[in-house]
Amino acid sequence: MRYVLITILVLAIMVDSRVAGAADSSELQQIKSEIRRIKADEERERQRDEKLIGDLEQKVEKLETQNRQIQQSGEKLHNQTSQQLHQLQEQVSTGPSPGQFGRYFADYLGTHQFTLTGAVGGDFIYDRQTATNTFALDFEPIILYRVTDWLLFEGTIEANLPAGDSAEFQLPVATAQIFLNDYMEIQAGIFDQPFGDFYEDQSPFWVNRFVTTPLPYNVEALVPPTDVGVQLRGGAQWGDLGQDVDYTFWVSNGPSFASEGPVPVVGQAINGVNNIKLQTNGQGYGTRIRFYPFPLDSNFGRLDVGASTLNGKWLNGNWYNAWGLDFAYLRGPLQARGEWIQMYRQMPNSNSDNRQGWYFQVGYFLNQLPIPGMPEMVQNFIHRLEPLVRYSGVNQRAIVSDEISTVPEIGFSGSPSIWTPHSREVALGLDYWLAPSIVWQNEVDLELPEAGGTVFTFAGNPVPMVTPRGATPNDVAVLSQLAIGF
Repeated sequence: MRYVLITILVLAIMVDSRVAGAADSSELQQIKSEIRRIKADEERERQRDEKLIGDLEQKVEKLETQNRQIQQSGEKLHNQTSQQLHQLQEQVSTGPSPGQFGRYFADYLGTHQFTLTGAVGGDFIYDRQTATNTFALDFEPIILYRVTDWLLFEGTIEANLPAGDSAEFQLPVATAQIFLNDYMEIQAGIFDQPFGDFYEDQSPFWVNRFVTTPLPYNVEALVPPTDVGVQLRGGAQWGDLGQDVDYTFWVSNGPSFASEGPVPVVGQAINGVNNIKLQTNGQGYGTRIRFYPFPLDSNFGRLDVGASTLNGKWLNGNWYNAWGLDFAYLRGPLQARGEWIQMYRQMPNSNSDNRQGWYFQVGYFLNQLPIPGMPEMVQNFIHRLEPLVRYSGVNQRAIVSDEISTVPEIGFSGSPSIWTPHSREVALGLDYWLAPSIVWQNEVDLELPEAGGTVFTFAGNPVPMVTPRGATPNDVAVLSQLAIGF
């Protein structure tokens, strides 16, 4: 019995050990599985952390790059701002040039803009031969209307009041200017005659250095002062800066002449403004070429030399031809200009009408004249002066007495000695510049006509009376003008 009990006890212990071993093995497997899961989670966490750290490092590197770029941009902007501020300070201290101010003002006004410019002038005129003392007034507003950068309209209204007469109103200029490019433009309408240098560049009384005009452009003009037609204008640089050439080609109504009397005669005056009513046969054709030989950085000053021609037909297909040479020279306070004109007119019933005209003038600003020892007030007065001298003349076969007028007006002294076939004039001028656009001009004209030629007088008769022109008395005229440009 005792052995049986021992055997049963041993068997129980063995069964219990097996059951416990099985339980331990299952728990061990669970533990191992948990360990593997934990390791897998740790690996995933490690990979995620590595990825997160990599992303953070990339972002930090990107931020550092952006920061460096911002710093570089800030330094560049600082340098540019400092440079611009320095330039602005220099511009403020020196002030804008007239050209810069014009551009700034144009930008401020915008594309569509009206501009009013021009001048007003008052004259006192004395002529010894006619013993006249005359006051005259001229008002010439210029209206500019810019539609776009390539289209501009220009109109000039001239109102003048000669003595003993009512005011006269004219429209000497009314053009449309079409800018094809930076080097070429078209003008159409009523324009100053581009022939030569005077009508277009010097004829406005606030531009002309003298009170009067040279004889070839005065009452015995050789080419029409204005015309109606179309121009093609342009220019190009052929060498260094300032070495240029410009050209003007135009087609117009051409020349026409005063119709004093029933038949045309030599010496008739050219009409001032040509229009369709006066055009009888074909158009006029003109060309002007100007050449600038000196560059801007040379010490020779500015010189332009020009050549002009105007050709056309007038009454019943008779030819009119004119050509001229001109020059203008500027160097510091010195300015000089001159011109020679030759005109030919075919006559239907007599010999040809040949005429010549010329002028030469020189002026010198005294603003650079050293005057040691003089009081400042005296120096300031002298430095505002510009003395001038001009010699001009006209040669022609005859004049028409019916066209002679001795009424003084702006630009004309009224001297009868100018109305001669061979007129000569010496003009002495002294200008006092109150401001760049305000000038008080004083002039003494010595009229020194030569004998010769013929005078035609119609006086209502179909056949003119012909009188030889003998010696003509000399004359002296004194003119004083205040011209204000605006």
